[in-house]
Amino acid sequence: MDVTNGIEQIDAINGSIHHHQVISSMYRDSRTAPLRKMSVDLIKTYKHINEVYYHRKRTRSEKKAKEKAAAAMANEVLKVRQNAQNDNSQFNSGYDDENHDYIVTQGELWLDRYQIDSVIGKGSFGQVVKAYDTLELEHVAIKIIKNKKPFFNQAQIEVSLLELMNRQEIDSKNYIVRLKGHFQYRNHLCLVFELLSYNLYDLLRNTNFRGVSLNLTRKFAQQLCMALRFLSLPGLNIIHCDLKPENILLCNPKRSSIKIVDFGSSCKIGNRIYQYIQSRFYRSPEVLLGLAYDMAIDMWSLGCILVEMHVGEPLFAGSNEYDQMMKIVEVLGIPPKEMLDMAPKTSKFFEKTITGDYVPKISSDKHLPPGTRLLKRVLGVETGGPEGRRRGENGHTVRDYLKFQDLVSRMLDYDPKTRITPLYALQHTFFKQPQNDVAASGDPSSFSSNSNSIAAVENNVLPINSLASNMFQQQQQLQYHQQQLQQQQIQQLQLQQLQQHQNSHITSSAAVNHICN
Repeated sequence: MDVTNGIEQIDAINGSIHHHQVISSMYRDSRTAPLRKMSVDLIKTYKHINEVYYHRKRTRSEKKAKEKAAAAMANEVLKVRQNAQNDNSQFNSGYDDENHDYIVTQGELWLDRYQIDSVIGKGSFGQVVKAYDTLELEHVAIKIIKNKKPFFNQAQIEVSLLELMNRQEIDSKNYIVRLKGHFQYRNHLCLVFELLSYNLYDLLRNTNFRGVSLNLTRKFAQQLCMALRFLSLPGLNIIHCDLKPENILLCNPKRSSIKIVDFGSSCKIGNRIYQYIQSRFYRSPEVLLGLAYDMAIDMWSLGCILVEMHVGEPLFAGSNEYDQMMKIVEVLGIPPKEMLDMAPKTSKFFEKTITGDYVPKISSDKHLPPGTRLLKRVLGVETGGPEGRRRGENGHTVRDYLKFQDLVSRMLDYDPKTRITPLYALQHTFFKQPQNDVAASGDPSSFSSNSNSIAAVENNVLPINSLASNMFQQQQQLQYHQQQLQQQQIQQLQLQQLQQHQNSHITSSAAVNHICN
């Protein structure tokens, strides 16, 4: 009986709810009534209709424009690939152009993971694209190697060196770009890197090639010395072989942190592949002269880069190899006699006088006499910086410039055996500027006004003392002895190569004389 009464009560409640719903639907809010909308609120109604109409129209137009652009791009790529196939050419079934570069299409999805955005760089090796990693949910840079065997082989060496560096990492502060992975796609080897910002050449261009402040130059110098020190660790012994502003990238446009990229020409000590290395403006004397080389060539390049970053233009801007050597001679004088006596290519640049000294092979008004273009004048040590542009600025005193000049001079030592190493460069007084001086030496005027990020770079001071970490300090003594041993081994190898070269030269000369007679 109680159950029956309960059911009847529930039915009564449901009936009451239904009754209220019917009443509510009969008496709606007057603000939403059609009569009000078509009378008192007529203008609002028309305005709302217009907004909805034009929003839908604009959305449809944008969608059609995107679809049309995508279709046009796809058709263009298809035409190129069809033409390649119709021409019976060897362009990778139409996926490559005549230079063996992959024809990049925006929006492509590779390996169901990487969505291609755009090309952000090109070089002799191939091209670099910006892409989105849908697995890791981050943007990356993909280096697409040309579809040619020599480039493929060299890229494999680059991969092995980068993977070796990844395994050797002590911490994240080694200032070397990180390889995230690699794969093959349509016959192209592809290297996946973290996505960085613009390079130091772009930064110089932002200053209208007037250079950055000594404070910012110091920050770059310190990080690059740390990077070269990392490469010189016993487990690595890697020579970059192409250090230049274009291969040094900012991690973030609003920070001064940098990383070295492009190890496509790099090698390990003892596994040198090419004699013709380094971009000309940053090429070391031993490479120009055809001598054996080691990690010291990167320190030479660094010295050139630091001057360029502050002055705004290359220190040694040669138009060819001979001109390059003469540009060096203008500043540093004639290379040491012992070095020229050993070098296979000395006769390309110099000739020996009766007294046994060397002079430039070609006398020309184009070049200044040896050693007359002084580094202190290039830097403006006593005249307020390059062309006096830094006169009166904090952090640009004569003392600051003398420290900078001394460090650069040690980096540009003709003799690679006595050229300063990264370890000792980091201990140079140029990096021991008082903290209050560092904080006061921000210089937003050295950059173009169209970028807040670059002004931020000037004002972002790196903790100079913290860079020389305790871990590295503990390794200093050990690494010093290891480097000394390496230098001795390199000297022995150089002497052996020289003796072999001289013996072969004597033998070939005797054979020629015998034939002629």
